Amino acid sequence: MAGKPYRFPFHERLHASAEYRRVKNAGKRLRTRHFSLNLAENGLAYHRLGIVVQKRYWQAVERNLIKRRLREWFRLNKSQIPPPGKDIVAIARPGTERLSSTDIARELREALLNIG
Repeated sequence: MAGKPYRFPFHERLHASAEYRRVKNAGKRLRTRHFSLNLAENGLAYHRLGIVVQKRYWQAVERNLIKRRLREWFRLNKSQIPPPGKDIVAIARPGTERLSSTDIARELREALLNIG
């Protein structure tokens, strides 16, 4: 069973569409081969994650797999994302469904270290 540092609690997720819009309009944008990342300061002592996987690209099974892998990456790596207090919106792009969890982790780690 996961200890407290590895949880993905409700307060570390973006929920409202207004939160997603704020991150998109006020934050930095970063593109990788398989993701578009939007980052904005949130004024909190912790990061929050929002995930967007468009319906037009994949079937539900693939969309859910992508979301599960992104949540798992965030849950395990949130303490390593510099600096604390960011809202992160990860938007999956075509080709993401073929990535393994390891590939997703590598791509996002490199992207977020460059923006830090």
